[in-house]
Amino acid sequence: MCTLPILSRSGLPALVGATLLAASSFAPIFSLSASPPPGRAQVDPAWSAVVTLGELATRMPVTPVGIVADTRAQAAKARTEREARALKFRATAQSAREFHTLRPSHAQAADARKLEALAGLEGITPNDKGYERSALAVATAFRTNRVNPAADRFEVAHAIEGRGIRQKTLGRPWFANPVLAEQMLDRLHQEFGERPEVWAAYLSLAQNTCCDAGPDVAHRIAQSPCAPEPTKVAARQLLGRYALVGQPLDFPLTPTQGRATTLAQLAGKTTIVLLWDGTRQPAGPPGLQSFKQSPRPNTHWVYVSLGDLGAPPKGRKPLAAPAGTTCVEPLGWRSPIATKLQLTRLPYVLVLDERRRLSGYGRVEEIPALLAGIGRRLLP
Repeated sequence: MCTLPILSRSGLPALVGATLLAASSFAPIFSLSASPPPGRAQVDPAWSAVVTLGELATRMPVTPVGIVADTRAQAAKARTEREARALKFRATAQSAREFHTLRPSHAQAADARKLEALAGLEGITPNDKGYERSALAVATAFRTNRVNPAADRFEVAHAIEGRGIRQKTLGRPWFANPVLAEQMLDRLHQEFGERPEVWAAYLSLAQNTCCDAGPDVAHRIAQSPCAPEPTKVAARQLLGRYALVGQPLDFPLTPTQGRATTLAQLAGKTTIVLLWDGTRQPAGPPGLQSFKQSPRPNTHWVYVSLGDLGAPPKGRKPLAAPAGTTCVEPLGWRSPIATKLQLTRLPYVLVLDERRRLSGYGRVEEIPALLAGIGRRLLP
């Protein structure tokens, strides 16, 4: 199994072990395992405390970068969330450092060193250059120390390089700019060679970048003699999704009001289908205020919640969004829609032209570009 799997449904790559990389978040995320090593009856309480601190940091709410705030209050809330999350990761890095310093021969000492490097990167804030230099130095030292396992060094190297891309793209995920992302992975490929986690990172890019660039990366994986077969299989599935572009698209839908229907019956001259997690975001998909304020004529919106709609917080108004038809897919990620589209993240946008053909797909912030691309000639 690859150490770096495909992006999780939140949008972030999940590296299970002591830590992980990841995307609906703006930066890598940690998934810490407190399972006892072989031969030990229970988890060391000190290590368990480090793990718990990292898990708390991971679970802190944060508004994804790229989602435009509807109000100044929401923008301020997003900044506060990111700052609080960074401080919690700093505490995680410090705790991990103390653990491996006091217990250099402990079974989890190596995990603690990697966790210190990754959590330290997550603790960087724009206005603290001193901490930034310190965190980058720790992570770089881990990356270049060949005593550390290559898979762990790659994980840290990916986090360092991904952070560099986020700086150049105003905090967007590393895969949001396909040119910079592929250049980054090419550097890591040269540094680490034909490792499964390298090819899994290419797969993450193919899954999460725009529909014009993703197929190129997927083709590269599928045609490589060195990529692991499971990764090549996943790449071929992605190419199947791209094959839907330019073809009529239809699937059954269940509106919250009215009878069961299909996408073809709901589609208008131009149709925007927005799939989102209504269980976690019952107020509606974020980032649509500008489309409500400046509606596009002859455009129909279809909102599809993968999973039952959650109860909206008491007293909170629904998020601003253009009028449209709201549907629910109770099966969530097991629904035919998710399977047909090979979904790996939410929110997810589909744009259909006047003939109900799929014109393109991508993220919420890419809707203007997707609309502008309707009718363009598809590249071979």
